[in-house]
Amino acid sequence: MDNLELLKRIYAKDREALWGNMRDDFTVHSPGQNILAGTYVGPAAFKAHIERIHALTNNTFHEELQDTFFANDTWGLVVHRMTAERNGKKLDTWGFGLWRFEDGKLTDHWESVGDQAHWDDFWS
Repeated sequence: MDNLELLKRIYAKDREALWGNMRDDFTVHSPGQNILAGTYVGPAAFKAHIERIHALTNNTFHEELQDTFFANDTWGLVVHRMTAERNGKKLDTWGFGLWRFEDGKLTDHWESVGDQAHWDDFWS
């Protein structure tokens, strides 16, 4: 499977494709000044990060893909819209998932958002 197909499977919620193609030192970089901001190292830490997002939003967090995928041997980019509700606040912003590959495995993921202030306020 090439990197473009891998990203499409990941965003189609194929967790086997996600967990089965990570290096042990896979690192997630989450931006901002909020309770989610930080660096998460390893598949277990990333899984806990995802679970926390869903728990904090009462499972209202959703990603709507924009059918924009780019990938080569080293980099991948996915554009999506994120919505959720939490503590009376509503989240609605664009997101950009930047992925790095090495030898066909996922090594890094940078979570980027279209409106960092809105993202930070939602998660504060």
